[in-house]
Amino acid sequence: MKYVVTWAFWAGVIWLIRRDTARRDGISWALWIPTLWVGILASRPMSMWLGFGGATDTLEGSPLDRLVYTVLIVAAVVTLFRRGIDWSVVISRNWPVLLFYFYLLISVLWADTPFVSFKRWFKDFGGVLVALVVLTEVNWQQAFRAVFVRCAYVLIPLSVILIRYFPDRGRYYTKFGGLQITGVGAQKNSLGAMVLVCGLVLIWDWLERSRDRDDAVRQRWFDRYLPAGLLAIGVYLLYLCDSKTSIACLVVGGCILAATRLPLLRTRISALGICVVAAGIGLYVLDSVFGLKEELVQSVGRDMTLTGRTEVWHELLALKTDPIVGTGFCSFWSDEFYQSRLPEWLAEGRSAHDGFLEMYLDGGILGLFFLGLMLVVIGLRINRQLGEGGYYPVVRFAVFVVMLVANLTESHFGRMSPVGFLFLLAALDPPAAQEEHTSQEILQGGPTLTEEWADSTLWPGSHS
Repeated sequence: MKYVVTWAFWAGVIWLIRRDTARRDGISWALWIPTLWVGILASRPMSMWLGFGGATDTLEGSPLDRLVYTVLIVAAVVTLFRRGIDWSVVISRNWPVLLFYFYLLISVLWADTPFVSFKRWFKDFGGVLVALVVLTEVNWQQAFRAVFVRCAYVLIPLSVILIRYFPDRGRYYTKFGGLQITGVGAQKNSLGAMVLVCGLVLIWDWLERSRDRDDAVRQRWFDRYLPAGLLAIGVYLLYLCDSKTSIACLVVGGCILAATRLPLLRTRISALGICVVAAGIGLYVLDSVFGLKEELVQSVGRDMTLTGRTEVWHELLALKTDPIVGTGFCSFWSDEFYQSRLPEWLAEGRSAHDGFLEMYLDGGILGLFFLGLMLVVIGLRINRQLGEGGYYPVVRFAVFVVMLVANLTESHFGRMSPVGFLFLLAALDPPAAQEEHTSQEILQGGPTLTEEWADSTLWPGSHS
């Protein structure tokens, strides 16, 4: 039975992807480079899928995975050069991100093992190059959505199949006897991150298709309910894996994306950023007065240690790494000096469970400075674009907020993760000189997003 279900699943996936590709104008075959990149980041390394070529040494890593990532990065570079993009424009439009990665590259010099640290930096920076493949497509917004929709078609249903029919691949028991639901992920938080990034883009894609008058008319019931069905399965997977961070981020990001359907915000979209900041300040004040934090944490089934995270942070800060420059990019968890001073339970985890603390360990105060500079500049740009109209700035804002929230309990800055790659796509500005356009303007000379925004008839439920 399980093999019948598996073969039927793959046949359905091929049909869905071919159908989805045919419906999106302005995307090329090169889009399979970022699709494979996201597919691996959102699930497991290739060596884990194939069962061979894995790492025999922590420092050296897996030769098979290294080959796969190198091939994808080289393919991305070749694609970008064949498209003849202006690299000076890329640098000038995206200097905050590139400056951040440049500092991480410099930090390789004082790492415990510089060459190993450089290889890790090369793979992580490769995500920038792969993201540029998406942003140099003729219709890069369609390409952006297509990458994650394809991954959603594969990874969300496949997780259910692995959990149900292949338990040795879809779940495992910890050494303490606890059951972890992993699906396509390497562990439960990986499964949650996959559902988070795919779920956010599924919501965006559904809203965009509903806003398009011609596409909304063409949609059949299958097209209307397929994203909702996948999202419902994703929510079920989040319930099974119990990844509270991903649940919270999906709720926050989904609310921001859907908030633009409220009449009050539809005409005052520039106030969205102010509303979110005001809400954050309001919650902080209420917590200071009434102590809401503890009740909120307990309401989601966690204690004030955040499943032991506060103890992790205390142990890591107690090591007193170099406060100015840190230990070097991705070097802390392989530095024998620091590992020998950590409790065994923490050394095995190999994560600070906080993106800001992880960056402090890697790059010290300077690392936090360049990270903060990048976030401030990107945040100001997004806030300005919200005032100019269009829906894509709302998407960028949602991803920006999700990235900040996710890094409070997990590490995604400067790390190869699906959440980190989603942030790169939203943070980078397209190298093209023109402003963001819809496929109608790029391919058919249709209206701009700002013009569409003013037409309330383009919103779901407003057409007959």
